[in-house]
Amino acid sequence: IRFDAETFPSVPSRMYRVRGSLVKIPHNGTVRADGSISYTGTFNGTLSSGVYSNDPAWVLYDLLTNERYGFGDHIDTSQLDVFSFYSASVYCSELVDDMTGTGNTEPRFSTNVVLNTQRDAYSLINDLCSVMRVMPFYSAGVINISQDRPTDSSYIYNLSNVTAEGFSYSNASKSTKATVVNVGYFDMETQSIDYETVEDTALQAKYGVVVRNLKGFATTSRGQAARLGKWFLYTQSNEAEICSFKTSLESGTIVRVGTIISVQDPMRAGVRRGGRIKTGVSTTQIVVDDANNTDLVTSDSATLSVILSDGTLETKTISSISGTTITVSSAFSSVPQSNSVWVIENTSVQLQTFRVFSVKEVNLLEYEIQAVAHNP
Repeated sequence: IRFDAETFPSVPSRMYRVRGSLVKIPHNGTVRADGSISYTGTFNGTLSSGVYSNDPAWVLYDLLTNERYGFGDHIDTSQLDVFSFYSASVYCSELVDDMTGTGNTEPRFSTNVVLNTQRDAYSLINDLCSVMRVMPFYSAGVINISQDRPTDSSYIYNLSNVTAEGFSYSNASKSTKATVVNVGYFDMETQSIDYETVEDTALQAKYGVVVRNLKGFATTSRGQAARLGKWFLYTQSNEAEICSFKTSLESGTIVRVGTIISVQDPMRAGVRRGGRIKTGVSTTQIVVDDANNTDLVTSDSATLSVILSDGTLETKTISSISGTTITVSSAFSSVPQSNSVWVIENTSVQLQTFRVFSVKEVNLLEYEIQAVAHNP
C-alpha cells in the first residue's frame, strides 16, 4: 500500500482481512465461497495444487507437511494417513444449520486463525485437532486422526474374549460436570472476542448451575461456537463413562484408537447373550458354546453379530433357534469360524457402544483397552 506522507501526520494504523495460506486439497474437491469443500466422486489419495480453504483437516495436513512454517522437515507425507484426513474433511465440510434462526447453513467446522508466533508443536496440533473433534495418534508407521462422529461398531467383546477380571467402569465426578458453557469466539463484525452461552436445563435440575468457560480455537462463527457448547454438555453427560478391560492377542491387535466397539457384559445386562462359536455350520447357521446359561432369544427384532475370518463384524436378523443352533434370515459373507466371537441383541437388551482411545500391549499375549462411551 502506498500513500502520500502529506495526507497523514504520522504512519497510520492499518487493518487487513486476509484469506490466509494456500493448502492442498483432494483432487475431487471444490472450494465453496465460504472456504469449505464439496466433494464428488471417489478419493484416490492424490491432492491438488494449493488453493484457499478453511477446512480444518487440510489446514492441519498443511501444517504437518509444510517445511517453511510447519513440521515438514520432520514429517514426510508417507507418514500421514491421508484417507483419515479425507474422512474428517467430509464431516467438517458438511453444511449444517448455522443456529441463527434464519434457516441458513454453514460448514460444520471451519478454521480461521492467524498463527504469527512460534508455538509448541504438540499444543498447536492439539488445538487444531480440537476444532474438528479429532485425536491424533501414531499407528502402523503413520500418523492418523480419529474423529468423534457417528460411526458403526466394528468389533465386539464379551466375557469370552476378555480376561477373568472382566470389564471395569469409571466416570467423572458429578461436581465436575458443567451445566452452563460460555464459548469464546472471534466475532468478525466487531473484531473482538464474543461469547456464546449454552445451557442444559435438564442437567441444571440434577447438578445445579455449574459454569465452564471454553475457548473456541480458530472459531469465527457464532453457530460453530454454539455447536461446540452443545457437544461439550452432551458428551460430558452421556459419553463420559470409561470401560477398561484386557483381552487376548487376537482381539487386541485388531482394534485401533478411534475404533467403535460393542460390549456385551452379562454382569451389567443381567443376561448372557454372547460367547464363542462352537461350530460354523454354514453362512446362515452357527452352533453356540453354551445354551444352558445363555439367553437365546428370537423376539423383539433379535439379531446375531459375529466376527468373520477377515476380522470384520457382520450382523444378521435371527430367524430361528433350535437348541444351540442359531439360524439367520440372510447369509453372512463367509462361514463364521469356530472359536470366533458372537453376540445377540434385541430392542429390550442392547449392546453398549464405546470409542477406543487407548490400546496398550501389556505382555506378548494380552492387550489393555480403554474406551469411552459412544452414542452415534
